[in-house]
Amino acid sequence: MIYIKDNTITLEEAEKLKVFLSHPWRAWEGTAVTNIPHNHELALKIKSVVAHDKNFKEIEAAQIITYPTGISKPFHLDTARKTTTGASITFLNDNFKGGEAVVEGIEITPILGRTYYFDGNMYQHAVLNVIKGSRHTLGLWYNYG
Repeated sequence: MIYIKDNTITLEEAEKLKVFLSHPWRAWEGTAVTNIPHNHELALKIKSVVAHDKNFKEIEAAQIITYPTGISKPFHLDTARKTTTGASITFLNDNFKGGEAVVEGIEITPILGRTYYFDGNMYQHAVLNVIKGSRHTLGLWYNYG
């Protein structure tokens, strides 16, 4: 299942997360990653869209991921944790060029508030090159609880 839902959060809600952007805890492959609390109100709001699906029962990780100009992520599977059963990515901005997501050949256009939900262990996914600006997303990983 790949599910795309628009307007999961508003611009005002996305702006509230900017406080976390100044404190990235690590960087990998050119990105900056910042953990946020699993029970953050926006994480719970995004999770509620797929609350009926057992693969999205409990949030096990929540991170803001920043891709600056010139950075992409090749096709991969989410294998960091064996317990992960689903993932969602929410665009926190759309004032950049490039940075489209691709999940199993489906290209997802970045639109602020758009969230895509999928099984990151089953579906190959990637981020295309950010051509201009910085792409900010909220990534949530879920398990059965």
